[in-house]
Amino acid sequence: MKKIASLLCLFIFLVTIQPVQAKEIQLFSKYYYLYDRSNEMVYLDEKSDEKIYPASMTKILTVSLALDKIPDIHQKVTITSQDIDGLLALQATTAGFYVGEQVTYEDLLYGALLPSGADACQALSRLTYGSTKQMVEAMNQKVKSLGLTHSHFQNVTGLHDDNHYTTVKDMAQILNHALSNKEFVKVFNAREYTSSSNHHWISSLQRGKEYKGIDISHIDGGKSGFTDEAQLTFASTMTIDHHQLILVTAYAKGQHSQNHVKDAVHVCDYMTKNFHEIVLYKKDETIQDYWIFPSFQFQYHYPAYQDISLLVSRDISKNDLKFEVEGKNYLLLPQHKNQQIGKLKVQYQQKSIYEYPLILTHDIQSSMMDTIGIYGILICIPVALVGIIVTIKRKKR
Repeated sequence: MKKIASLLCLFIFLVTIQPVQAKEIQLFSKYYYLYDRSNEMVYLDEKSDEKIYPASMTKILTVSLALDKIPDIHQKVTITSQDIDGLLALQATTAGFYVGEQVTYEDLLYGALLPSGADACQALSRLTYGSTKQMVEAMNQKVKSLGLTHSHFQNVTGLHDDNHYTTVKDMAQILNHALSNKEFVKVFNAREYTSSSNHHWISSLQRGKEYKGIDISHIDGGKSGFTDEAQLTFASTMTIDHHQLILVTAYAKGQHSQNHVKDAVHVCDYMTKNFHEIVLYKKDETIQDYWIFPSFQFQYHYPAYQDISLLVSRDISKNDLKFEVEGKNYLLLPQHKNQQIGKLKVQYQQKSIYEYPLILTHDIQSSMMDTIGIYGILICIPVALVGIIVTIKRKKR
C-alpha cells in the first residue's frame, strides 16, 4: 500500500497545469490563491507571488515539522519556563499552559493550532528539535526542499518580523505537504478539543460560527492568523466534487470581523455553485497505446493509475474538451521507471487547460527470447529474400 501511495504522490507532483481562472470574485482579502490538491489546477490567483506576513499560519509548518519527530502523540511531557518566558511581554496568544504542567504531545498539537498557542509551539520546538532556533532552521530547510523560494521564517509562532514572510502560493504548498500526515489532518480539521489537563479550545472556524453565525459546515479545516502588519490571514481546505482544494488568503482587514472565514465560505459556495467535476479517464482506463520493439508483446497500453478529473465551469461538458497525447507512438526497449514517454494535453476552445505527463511506473524490457526471436526474424527475412532471388535466377537460366 505504501508503494502505491507514494506512486500516486509522484504522479500528482509531476502533473503540469496551465492555470484556469475562475471568474472574478470579490473577497475581503487582498491576496488569495485557490489550489486543487488532486491535479494542481489553480482556480483563483490574486497576487500569489507577492510577499505577505503569514502571522499564525506559521504554526502549520511548526506542527507539521514537530509531527515528523514525535514517536507517540500520547506520550506525556512537561511544560517548562523556557516554553512560556517572554510571551506575555510580546502579547503572544497562548493556549494557557503553565510551568510544571503534564501534557501529551497531542495536547500541544491541538494547543498550537486551535487557540494558536505560542506556548505550545515553543514547547514543541524544544521537545522535538532541542530549541526554537533549531526548529526555525529546520523550517527554512523544509521550504527550500519543497522548492519554495519566496519564504523565510524567523520564529515558530508567526509573531511579526520583517524577515518572517511567505506568499499565499508558498503557504498553499506548505499546507499541501502538511496534509500528507493523517495526524496533522485530524488536528487541522478539528472544531474543538479538550486537553488531558482540561483546557478547552475551539478553532478559528468555530469562532466564526459562534461569534458571527457563519455557516462553516462545508469547510474541512483551517488555521488563521492576525498581526497588525499581516491583518487577517487564513489557510483552509474545502472539498468540491471529490476534489480537495486549498485556499490561502491574506490581508483581510478587521481583527474581530471574521472576514477571513467569510472569504473561505464565499469561495466554497462559489465553487460549489459554478463548477463541477469531469472525469477524463477512470482508473485503469487506457490513455495511449504504444508499439514496442523488440517484443512479441507488440503493444503497451498506458493506463490511468488513478481517476483523472478536473473541476470545470458547469457550462462545459466532456464533449467540449479536446484530448491529444503529445509524443511518439512507439517505444524502443528498454524503457525505465520514472521515464516520461508522452504528455496528455486537454484543450478547451483551442486553449490548453491541463497537461498530464505519462510517466512509467515500472521498467519495460524485452525478454531474451523476444530479442533472439525478433533479431532472428530480421536476419532470416533478408536471407530468405536472397534465397528466393537466387532460386528465381537459376530457374530462368
